[in-house]
Amino acid sequence: MDNSAYLSVRNLAISFTNSKEPTVRDVSFCVNSGETLALVGESGSGKTLIADTLMRLRSNVSISGEIILDGQSIPHLSLGELISLRRHKVSYIFQEPGDALNPALTIGYQLLEIADGAHKKVRTLDALKRVGFTDPKKIFRSYPHELSGGMRQRAVIAMALINKPKLLIADEPTTALDMVLQKQILELIKTLQMELGFAMLLVTHDFSLLQRMTDRVCVIHRGKIVERGTPKDIIFYPKHAYTQMLNQSILTLSEALCSREM
Repeated sequence: MDNSAYLSVRNLAISFTNSKEPTVRDVSFCVNSGETLALVGESGSGKTLIADTLMRLRSNVSISGEIILDGQSIPHLSLGELISLRRHKVSYIFQEPGDALNPALTIGYQLLEIADGAHKKVRTLDALKRVGFTDPKKIFRSYPHELSGGMRQRAVIAMALINKPKLLIADEPTTALDMVLQKQILELIKTLQMELGFAMLLVTHDFSLLQRMTDRVCVIHRGKIVERGTPKDIIFYPKHAYTQMLNQSILTLSEALCSREM
């Protein structure tokens, strides 16, 4: 395990409070500054549970092992310290924009509530412009229901990055969008990562994202890491039977789509 990693997870086990057996077992990985690590696997594999547990977003689980972020032990932080960490060092993009947006408040109000430091409105409008809004003042005044799904996701990205976090956790950030919007949002996130230099933990079931979005990959199956490597390793030279099965599923789907288009 790299001692210089921004996020380091060692021998993590996660159990639901009403379960005798851990759902996640002996998971170890690290995320270095500026890089992207993907946790990839099917729905129910445990990848989202791992991501949520890193910042103690779930109250119905018990954990063992180490979670070290920027030298701080996450399991040992007080609630106040944890809130400060979430506000200043780590941000999330969830699957559904609605999970992060309050429907009763304007986008601008919600951004101002999150923004730290001086010149908040200027920084808020700049954040909206940075994520691709050509009329940030209009978006600032808008309510979530007045925006399309892709626009809401852009607003969520602006909220996640306004305080320039060092780590972004993106949990299936484009699942609710169509294929065109998925490509636009993913390209936006990657561009912003290159500009701002944050590390990213990408949670996904989509193997097609690995080559263009990630530096390293951990394959999750039934709460354990069964294989790890570069995107090239995982896609072209999979070793574990589960990874091979996932790859074959992608190939089968691609062949089916191609045959329909012929």
